[in-house]
Amino acid sequence: MPTVRPTIAEDVPSILALINGVFAEYGCVLNVAEDAYLLAPGPHFRTGGGEFWVVADDGRVLATVAVLLYSEAAELKCLYVHPSSRRQGWGRRLCELAMNHARQAGRTTMMLWTDTRFGAAQRLYESLGFVRCGERDLHDSNNTREFGYERTLA
Repeated sequence: MPTVRPTIAEDVPSILALINGVFAEYGCVLNVAEDAYLLAPGPHFRTGGGEFWVVADDGRVLATVAVLLYSEAAELKCLYVHPSSRRQGWGRRLCELAMNHARQAGRTTMMLWTDTRFGAAQRLYESLGFVRCGERDLHDSNNTREFGYERTLA
């Protein structure tokens, strides 16, 4: 039975495999040099009071989400769900987990950036009350363009 828990160092290979697999669905490749924090996600996010969670089953990571805390806002990061675990509510539950963490830390705004190619993720965010508020080009190896989203945390 899959469980949600904070990440541990042993999860890293499975996290990287999950994200690389999702990227491959869109013709992209995970370049860890561009996202080096993924080599130690727990310490990276916890340093500022955030967290990186995984949905794990038998040591295999099926989904991830993280939250970074800033002085007045929070940022949702790293929402990835393995194809075998989609349409089971994990994305929504993980977003709510991240938003609750931010609320409990006293943040009143949640923001996020998502690849313009990730249509299902955009629909999820919009269903959770996020409003598109920007667009940017990352100038990275995958030619990523991202939409920014934001919502108030009540």
